[in-house]
Amino acid sequence: MTSKKFIILLFCLAFISGIFWSISYGEDPAWSSDSLGYDEKALNILEKGIFFKDAQISERPLYPVFLAGVYKVFGHNYWPVRIIQIFFFVFTCFLVYRICQMIFNEKIARLASLFTALCYSIASFTGLIFRESLFTFLIVLLIYCLYRAQLSHKNIWFIFSGIIMGLAILTNMVLQFFPLIIIVNFLIIGREFGFKKLYPKIALFFIAFSITISPWIISDYYNFGQIATRYGSGLYLRQKIEKTEVIEGKYLQHLVGNVLGDFFAAKWFPDYNRKETKYGYDTIGRLQDWTKQNKDLVIIDNIFIQEAKTEILKHPNRFLKMTSIDFLKFNTPLAPNVRMTNMFASTHPELSDFTKGSIILLIRFLYLIFFALIFYTIVKYIKKWSDISWLLLIVLYFNSIYSLICGFARYSAPIYPFYIILATIGLLIFWDKIGNVLITKTKSNYS
Repeated sequence: MTSKKFIILLFCLAFISGIFWSISYGEDPAWSSDSLGYDEKALNILEKGIFFKDAQISERPLYPVFLAGVYKVFGHNYWPVRIIQIFFFVFTCFLVYRICQMIFNEKIARLASLFTALCYSIASFTGLIFRESLFTFLIVLLIYCLYRAQLSHKNIWFIFSGIIMGLAILTNMVLQFFPLIIIVNFLIIGREFGFKKLYPKIALFFIAFSITISPWIISDYYNFGQIATRYGSGLYLRQKIEKTEVIEGKYLQHLVGNVLGDFFAAKWFPDYNRKETKYGYDTIGRLQDWTKQNKDLVIIDNIFIQEAKTEILKHPNRFLKMTSIDFLKFNTPLAPNVRMTNMFASTHPELSDFTKGSIILLIRFLYLIFFALIFYTIVKYIKKWSDISWLLLIVLYFNSIYSLICGFARYSAPIYPFYIILATIGLLIFWDKIGNVLITKTKSNYS
């Protein structure tokens, strides 16, 4: 099949996949607090403008701005949003194809892009008023631009990388430290090109990035006296400390719950409660009380950070245990229409425990193979740093940040395209090895 025919096939498959999951699992924003929040902010933008002062939207403004743009053109209708998000998904699949084609080979490119097109974990967000579809597209586009900058050394790709990096951060501030990693990695992989030639190009990246985010930084300082990145992490860290206290002495049962699922944990530990590692309810209550008293958010955040630091230094082992739980939560399988962790925990009484357990273990086993292939690829390619660096850095960055702060499976969706690329490479390496062994045995039998 020619490349053009394959791209048409990929486009059709990704579009059909997006339509299917969007129709099957699309929901009204009122069903989710996050979706409702995005929707309300978008309507406020239409009424008061992008940089309105009545609400602090600058922490993650781009998705509400995107929604506001769609509402401006098509009215307050969710289906145009879903259609555009389906195209974000389609272009994400195409970018996966192009990245693999650039760095690896056509075989890997075709297989990885097809797997991406069929991946529920990415496609399902097209029907939801969540930022994941846009954010995933921007992250994959960023990695594509970084590889183009690395291979071509053309100024335009460093500029594009800076712009997309800025847009991605404006979609989710979790990436606020990644520009520094990008600069350091360019210095590592660009040694042969020459540092004197590289410095101006890195400067272009930084300037483009800074110009992209500057309107929101200026707006933050003008309206509130600080930027959005100055607060937020304290709440998550303090919640995490609370959870470490709650699960002290119960680590094993929560480890089982996040490795095998709530179904097995509830069977083996009568006092198991999955909510103990989900939120820090007392911390949330304190935040709500202080918010009602109009206490400054930065002051609240600093209090939470100081409390968290004290407890982390006092009980580092507890923090590491909870971090391992958050790592497992972040990488929990994303299954259609159900949270994988609590699958069958209190549903489907018509099925026997053996059937339920078998289904859960089968899904978990497939995911274990999936991540084993990813690890296998990393081991095989780690010496080829220039080939694998951007893929590996974005995967490690997301895992590190969310494991340290809070692990939710939904937040892993933007790195699934890179998981798929790495797993595909591992699968083909392993398949070729099996093929070579079979050929060798066949030859030996005939000789």
